[in-house]
Amino acid sequence: MAEPSTPTTVTTARAPNLRALIERITATTLADCTQCGKCFEACPMPAYSTTLGEHSPAAVVAGILGLLRGETAPSASLEWVTLCTGSARCIPACPEGVNPMLMLRVARIKALGSLGDTAQMALPEDPHYFRKVHAFANMHFTDAEIDAWQR
Repeated sequence: MAEPSTPTTVTTARAPNLRALIERITATTLADCTQCGKCFEACPMPAYSTTLGEHSPAAVVAGILGLLRGETAPSASLEWVTLCTGSARCIPACPEGVNPMLMLRVARIKALGSLGDTAQMALPEDPHYFRKVHAFANMHFTDAEIDAWQR
């Protein structure tokens, strides 16, 4: 009887905690990303910025990668992190198979200082946050689902 094969890569194993997962995503992204900027070009959100159009896609992505390495990010890169809505249009645009949406999520975690890094941006405060959550919940659930949820 043949021995079962063991995975040759650690990336297929479940991360023991969130920090380990973030470190794995960071390492993979830094190893695979070529800073071509195609993810930035595919993103619909820079069109809503008055300043991001002044920066090259490669420079904005380079700033994101620097942020993942623990460096101070340029303001354009931090703005892109802030603008990301998770549309996922960036994912098929990457020729290297990197998940840029995930890259930006990790960059946001690091930029906020959530893992003990120096915070490079403030968490936006929204006094109407829970009112918005309630409004969106009403838009996506049936009346029966809302009634069941509020019991």
